[in-house]
Formats: sequence, structure tokens, C-alpha cells
Amino acid sequence: MRMRSWAAAAGLALIFGTLAPAYYHWVRFQAGGAPYTPVYAHYDLNALQNKTVPFFISDNGPTQMASGDSFAAVISQIRSAAAVWNGVGTSDIKLSFGGLFTAGTQMNAPGIQVQFSDEIPPGMIAYGVPTIANDAVQSPNGPFYPITGAVLMLRKSMSADRPSWAESFFLPVVHEFGHTLGLQHTWTSSVMSTEVTRTTTKSKPLGLDDIAGISVLYPNDKFKATTGVITGRVSMGGAGVNLASVVALAPNRQAISALTYPDGTYRIEGVPAGTYYVYAHSLPPAVQGEIQPVNVILPTDPSGSLMPVGAFDLAFAPGTSNPQQPYQVAAGQSTDGVNVAVNPRPSVTLFGVQTYSYFYYGENNSKYTAVKPATLLLGKTIGRTVLAGNGLPMNGVGLTVSSINGFETVTTSPYTSQFLIADLRLNPASSEGPRHLRFDYNGESYILPSGVQFMQQLPPAIQSVTQNADRTLTLTGANLGASTTVWVDGVSAKIVSAQDGKLVIAPPPAQAGYRAVLAAFNPDGQSSLFIYGVDSPAYVYDTPALAQINVAPTAVPAGTETIVEINGVNTSFDNWLPSLGIGSSDVTVRQVYTMNGTKAVATITISPQATAGPAALTVSSGLLLSNVTGGFQILPNSKPLYVAASAMTGGIYSGGQAVLPMVNLANARPTTVTAVLTDRTGNDRIAQAYVTPNNTITVQIPDGFPLGPAIVKLVVDGVSALPTVVQVDQQPPSILAVQSILGTMVAASAGAHPGDTLQLLVLNLGDGVSAIDPSRITVTSPGIADHSVQSVIVNPAVLGSYLVQFSLSTSTPVSSSLPLVVSIDGRTSPAFYVTVSK
Repeated sequence: MRMRSWAAAAGLALIFGTLAPAYYHWVRFQAGGAPYTPVYAHYDLNALQNKTVPFFISDNGPTQMASGDSFAAVISQIRSAAAVWNGVGTSDIKLSFGGLFTAGTQMNAPGIQVQFSDEIPPGMIAYGVPTIANDAVQSPNGPFYPITGAVLMLRKSMSADRPSWAESFFLPVVHEFGHTLGLQHTWTSSVMSTEVTRTTTKSKPLGLDDIAGISVLYPNDKFKATTGVITGRVSMGGAGVNLASVVALAPNRQAISALTYPDGTYRIEGVPAGTYYVYAHSLPPAVQGEIQPVNVILPTDPSGSLMPVGAFDLAFAPGTSNPQQPYQVAAGQSTDGVNVAVNPRPSVTLFGVQTYSYFYYGENNSKYTAVKPATLLLGKTIGRTVLAGNGLPMNGVGLTVSSINGFETVTTSPYTSQFLIADLRLNPASSEGPRHLRFDYNGESYILPSGVQFMQQLPPAIQSVTQNADRTLTLTGANLGASTTVWVDGVSAKIVSAQDGKLVIAPPPAQAGYRAVLAAFNPDGQSSLFIYGVDSPAYVYDTPALAQINVAPTAVPAGTETIVEINGVNTSFDNWLPSLGIGSSDVTVRQVYTMNGTKAVATITISPQATAGPAALTVSSGLLLSNVTGGFQILPNSKPLYVAASAMTGGIYSGGQAVLPMVNLANARPTTVTAVLTDRTGNDRIAQAYVTPNNTITVQIPDGFPLGPAIVKLVVDGVSALPTVVQVDQQPPSILAVQSILGTMVAASAGAHPGDTLQLLVLNLGDGVSAIDPSRITVTSPGIADHSVQSVIVNPAVLGSYLVQFSLSTSTPVSSSLPLVVSIDGRTSPAFYVTVSK
């Protein structure tokens, strides 16, 4: 399959970027006229294991780091930056750490390589480049151009002002991972904005624009159901405007935007329900170092690249200079006809404004940290910011700054030759959230979405760190509480206890002498990094016992699925789930199961196309990291007998059966099968096993077998199969009957009625003795209605059962077969059907 030249062009454009427009993708229009339908570049989810793209970090790490930093800390922060994209609830794609890799390792499957280079231009710390196939592929959702892999390049020499724990390192890495997934730049202040106009933080790294952008490429069922769409057209003199940025603004909410097509039409997806004002603006001109207009890879059609239309004045829909017409957006619906008429102007000179506020610390407040965007405290009369930008008069003369739909008034004054002071006078109605700042100067307007953030309280501060006898840490300070999370380098600590101004945490495991930086994060987007910056407090581990981690086996044939056992000494796998990485995209680690504190089991799949040879082996738990270059061997495909673990489904219980699909059976109908199951304590139990149709083997799970993972070892006709693992779960709930509250059965002929209070007779909800909190229980008719649960009581009439009292939703439709499903803690019963009548 040929690769597009987009990859090379993207590399150049993304290296030098400082500014860019609304959420955008790599786009090609396959036809040369309207109606314009964009064809995007993205990964083929159907070609990925578990819809997951692995990323690999070069074992040739940075050559220079900030004082107190380490390669292990850098790795932990890169992993956390990638995991940010896994938290998008409306997107199906995920990233997983595939371990360290050695340069030159051949990879045949899609993956992202994180490398370190001396060839990144001054002033930049990273860039991301996807490789995109030249030919479109058809899918049920339409054509797309497959991304076949990507490179994320970081500086080999990390500067002292960008240590791995800093926001200025973390957010660019999140940004570059966005590029590797198929996102271009945005001019709406989200993480996919370049550093100049980015207003997200390490505590809340993604903006609405980022969430919408990734969800457009990889939508799940929730995306269209929970968000709305805005469509319309931007025109100038009646003609459509190509590559205009169209932005939806709501007070105290982040902005969301999109770019217009060549005929001026646009479509903003992923808009949360609410009321919005919509405006259009020109893209900024290329600045020094940018080789592409507006610093995006331009869309193309059969005739070539499609250039943006010339400059025009910022205008709100339908064509006013100020926001006058609000537009309502509803989830699952499209708000159409939001058109914007704009007028031409000679050029764009006002753009790229940045705002800062300052937090002081140290003895006599002798040190400070600059925070961007300006973060201001409510309850004061005036909030002060420092700002700079292209086209701003540094004497402030003729400049007007205002808060769009905010209650604050803004005055400016000169500060230095490069900065202005902006004072925001608060109003009693001022509330927490972002403010969109508008700048007007010399007949030109510019809007900086989320230009200032207002907060109810100051950032969290860690003022002291004390190690306790059990090696937990007590953190004391300000604005620490139950909702605070604490990172130790890039790993989240476990909160042992929390009270105002005091946290006790269990730090992740690390080797003795490891220096880790502590950072506290609050849900409002602030962190202790706002205060201490590069001087954030650190903790040096004094763990007395050396921890060791190793795996077995270290050699597996290509084209198989099996398990790798992870064994530890002085480890705590039951508290800190280990991860396994084999530095090749041809090897997928499907899942890791904890057996106990010193043993875990990982299921792996090796592609039949995998190249035989050595690969790096990386195992980690918390901040413990063990890497062996060439420590794993991919063997030639010798077609051994194995279980197709990827084809197994759930529903394996003590006393039940596990159906295991077998691959490479020597005989179409084996005659002898033996099975041994190893539980999480290491005890072996012989299990009955027999051959079933379609090349499967059924294993009877012994009664009383412990819950959790079980290693399965099969011998078929005297040949040992590669071992696998199954998860033995508690049986799901089972509805035996539906009763009235008087205990009589609901008759099939008359049925129940909407609003009726009923009881479910349920088995396997609990142990049949202990009380169950009703808040853990849901009763639903999937896709039809949710019903209200009132109580759950032990049923003395039927051993081991419970009575769940609930009310049928008043919106329940009349039905001869309404399904009822009960769930507890993720365990869901089969449907039980009842009749509902008027």
C-alpha cells in the first residue's frame, strides 16, 4: 500500500507551528465540487487489537535532563500523557504502552514510536508525524485513509525549565500524541492549540475542541447521542469562504469549533447541549518558521491543495460585529442554518494573545511561577493579568478589551516593551469558569477563547512532606482535600486518608534512591505546579529491599496467543498492577491479571507476520521499571497448539464451563484431553475436559474454585498446548419471578402497568445473608426505560435470594414482552420478560 506524502509534509509543518485554527484533521475531498464530504485520515479500529494503538519509547533516551530528573520519570510522564486520550468517553480509540524499543526494530502492525533526537529546531521540544496510506479504504461509515503508524519526536537534550514533571513538558506531549492519532491544530485554546494560545492544564489537559476532534474520528455510540451539531455556511459577497474558523461560544464554558469546506459550509460536531453564540474569523497568517499557511496541512481535492480565502472581519452569526443571536443546541440533534456573512479586510494583524498570572512562593515570596492562561481568584475587586500578542499596542492606546458575555469590565495599561497589564473588575455576579476575551484595535477584532480562568479558591499547595513508619507519606498544605489527586512523577498515588489541608498517600513502588516529584491536582484544573513550578517538592525513596521483576517464557512463536508469567521479588502487584511491554507492534499484550503480590499473568498475541528475532522486554509496576534489550525472542511460526484467547467470551463461573477455541489441532477430533487449572494462590486442580464441535474444548470449572484468574494447561492427544488464562467470575444475577408488593406473581395475561411498584425475586445478587445497599442496584429495560429501585431485602422464603422492590417508569410503553434486567457492580442478569398493559 502506497503512503501519502502527507507524512513528510506534516513533519515539517508541525515542527515549526506556533498558531493554528479550529479542531481539524487530515482531510481530502474526493470530488472537486459541492456537496463537499471530507474524507479523514485515521487508524482502522477493526485492524487494531482491542481498538488500541500501542506506543513504544526508544531505549535510547534523553542525553541531558533537568537536575533531579531521570529517564524513568520521563517514561512515566509520557505514559500518563498518552493515557489522557483514553479518558475521552465519546471516543473508541485507546493508547497502550508497548514498552521500550531498540532503533531498527521491524514493526509490521500500526504503532507509535516515541524517539529522542538532536535535530529538533530551537524553541521546540516535540513534534508528531503520522504516516498515512495513499489509497482510501471503504468502511461501513464511509471511506477513510488509514494511518499506518506514527513517530513522536522529543528533544534528546531536555532543558532545565522543562523538566518531565512540568506542565510545559506534559502538555506538548499530550498535544503530539493528538497529532499521531490524526488531529491537526486548533485555534480554540485546547491542548491541540500550540503553546501560544493553549489554555488547558495538566490537571484538565483536554478542551471541548479536543474531545470533539478525536470523537469525530473514532466515535462511539455515546458521541452522537450525548452531543449536538451546528451547521451553516460562511459567505463573503455571497461566495463561500474556504477554511474559515467557526467557533461556538457559551459563557463559562470552553469553546468548540470547526473549519469551513471550500463552498463555505461547516459542521461543528460534539457540541454539548446549551445556548451558544457563533462567530467566524480568518485564520492567522504564517509566522516566522511556518512553511504552510495557517500551519495546517491543507485539505486537497483532485486539483490539489485548497488554499484559505483572503482575510475578513470577525463576525457573529448571522453577520453582526457583536453577539446578538443565540442558538440552542440539543443532544442528538442538529442546529442548522447558522450562517455567517463576513466582510473582507486587507490582512489579519491581531492574533495569538497570551495571558499570564503569577503565584509567589519561597522565603518572603522571593520566587514566582507564571501561569498561563491567567488564573484569577473570585472574591476580589480586581483580577490582574499580564498579556502579549501580535498586533497589540504596547502603550495600550486605542485598544479595547472586553469579556464576552461576562460581567467583568477590563482596563489596560502599559507594563513593559513586550507586555500589557489588563485589570478585570469583578462583578457580584461573576462566577467560576473561563472568560472569552475580545480585543479590538484599529478596526480589527480578535477573540481569545478561555483567555482568563476564574476560580473559587487558590491552587493546592504541598507545604511539607513527612514519611510515616509504614512508608506512607503525609502531605500538609492548603486546598488539599478529598477531591485532590496526587501524582508521584507520572503515577497517581493511592489516597489513604484525606482531610482539609492534609493527605496521607501510599506512593507507588520504586527502587531505593529514586527521586520523585510530587504534584497535587484539584478538579478545577489547578495544581500545585501553579505555585512551585520546576521547584515542586520531591520525595527520595529509602525502600530497604531491592525489588526485582522477571518474566517467563521469554521466547514465543509468531502466530500464537499465550500467557507470560510476571514474577516479582519484594513487589506489591496486588496493589500496583504490573504492565508488560514487548517492543514491537506485532506483539499485543491483551490483558494483565494479578494472581498475588508477587505474581501476575499477561495474555499476549503475536501476529503471524511478526518478524522472528529479538525484541525489548519491559515490565513495570508503579515506578519500578525493568527493561532488557533483546530480552524477548519472537520465534518462527512453528504452528504449536494453542487456545485462541481472543475468541473467548466471558461467563465463566465456579461449577460452570469454559469453552476454549483451539488452533492447530493435529486431529479434527482429538480423543484425549486433560486439563489442570492453577488458581491465584498457586494451587493446581485437575478439571474435567472434553472435545466439543468446531475445534473447541470444554473445561468444567470445579465447584468452589476461587474467583479470579486461573491458568489453564491443556494436553491434547499427548501434546501440551501453550497455556492460557481464564477469569472465574461470580455468577450473574438471575431473575426468577416478578411479583406484586403483596407477593403474588404478575399474571402474563393482565400484566403490570406503568408506575406500578413491583418486586423482583433474584438469585446471585449477593451471599443471600448480607444486606445490599439499593444504590448498587439498577433495574432497566435496556434501550426503553430506566426504573426506580426503592429497596433490596433478603428473601427468607428462597435460600440465597433477594427481593428487589422497584417502580416501573411512567414512560414504560405497553408491551407483551418488556425486558427487565437487574445489575449490581457491573454484573447483569439475563432479561426477564413481562407484559405491560394500560
